[in-house]
Amino acid sequence: MGAAQVDPFTRHLAELDRARPEGGGRPENLVVVRRVGSTNQLARAIVADYEVEAQDLRPLLILALEQTGGRGRHGRSWSSPAGKGVYATRVLSMRDPGKLQTLPLLVGLGLCRALSSHLPGPCRLKWPNDLVVETAAGRRKLGGILIEALIHPGEGAAALIGFGVNHTHTEDDLPPAGTSLRLLGGAGAEVPLAALTWDLVGGVERELEHLDDLAYAVEGYRELSVHQPGDVLSCQVGETLVEGTFLGFDTYGRLRLDRGGEEVLVASGEVME
Repeated sequence: MGAAQVDPFTRHLAELDRARPEGGGRPENLVVVRRVGSTNQLARAIVADYEVEAQDLRPLLILALEQTGGRGRHGRSWSSPAGKGVYATRVLSMRDPGKLQTLPLLVGLGLCRALSSHLPGPCRLKWPNDLVVETAAGRRKLGGILIEALIHPGEGAAALIGFGVNHTHTEDDLPPAGTSLRLLGGAGAEVPLAALTWDLVGGVERELEHLDDLAYAVEGYRELSVHQPGDVLSCQVGETLVEGTFLGFDTYGRLRLDRGGEEVLVASGEVME
């Protein structure tokens, strides 16, 4: 059978296997699916099954060729057409739920740093969970992170670290503020999806080694942040819009905003543009 006749999922599995790094840099368990609502949704079901069976869940990575119900923050849909992006969830068991606060920072760092060699310009972090690049047409979103935590008091927590990066999406696949490695050009336009997948996974795994180091996570995030002191930011926090001048990040990675001479700390929400 010629290469052009091989089922796309079968070909993707073979390419992932060939590009898979030896030794470290990846979780010990891997699940790859052809099509799923979302990788986080599947991860949640797997965690629930392990809990019912009272089994310890080993480090797990879920990859999908296509998501039919991919989503970002606040339930927004995420464009996940077959074979056009990295759609992944890393499942992480944590004995200390207090370490959850470093996860969004570290995962952002890992993905941003891993993408750097594939982009014509630097990847930056838009608080709290967007991977963005500056283009001649303005700021564009290349990827995003969705972290969900299943906490069991006294028993630790399971973190579902979902992330997606646009690889060969076209303009028709994306909202106006979106972009992809193909659209950006440069080396990233030529990197195979399997190689990009393992680069991103490896980037996340390297940063997860710093779960105990909040200061490292905050400083690294600060260096890659797209927000600069003096920027006027509008943050959607629940039903409330909080506006102010950006002062920087505090020691926990929270936004510091000056609102009429009063400093306001924003721990969760979304910076609006």
